[in-house]
Amino acid sequence: MAAAVLVVMIAAGIAWFVARDDPSSVVGVETAATGTSGQESEAGTPQEAEDPSTSTSPETEQQAEKQAEVLNALLTDSGGSRSGLGPALNQLRSCTDTAPALETVRRVTDARREQVVQVKALDTGTLDGGDAVKERLTEALTASFNADEAFLAWATRQNTDCDKAWSGDKDYQRGLTFSNEATTAKRNFLELWNPLAQRYKLPKRTEHEI
Repeated sequence: MAAAVLVVMIAAGIAWFVARDDPSSVVGVETAATGTSGQESEAGTPQEAEDPSTSTSPETEQQAEKQAEVLNALLTDSGGSRSGLGPALNQLRSCTDTAPALETVRRVTDARREQVVQVKALDTGTLDGGDAVKERLTEALTASFNADEAFLAWATRQNTDCDKAWSGDKDYQRGLTFSNEATTAKRNFLELWNPLAQRYKLPKRTEHEI
């Protein structure tokens, strides 16, 4: 019996069967739709892998830059307040022109109080390590305010009855203690701030400039 050949056209591909005398014998199977023998393609297409990149978006980076600029302005204001304090304390220690010196210490103390309020209200959420930056600056300015307030109590008495034996005054000593705490806190703050300042092309600072 001559071999029978059956060709079946299928919409998804072409299958061919060759039957010999034994109709149960299948010589070969090929499916064009799958491109593999005896397997069907899986429905749908695989989803693209999500981008693993964690880089900061331009919008976030721009917002962080603005927050850094606001913080930098506060530091500039702080440095300006501090600049007049040293000469005023010298005048009070030497009992020279104590009245204007007292006013300078009062002005610096008031300015520092306002700066503490301002730093607590700062938004540093998009800065790298922004929470720690804000916390350390708050500690530094609070210690500075406490020092100024203690010096003001001493300066008020110096203006009324100047005492050249000022070094043993309790308020003056409190001022020195808080001042040392402020210097340490400022250094801790600058460890975080100066790299950010460099990143956003803002001036790097020392503790004596805050």
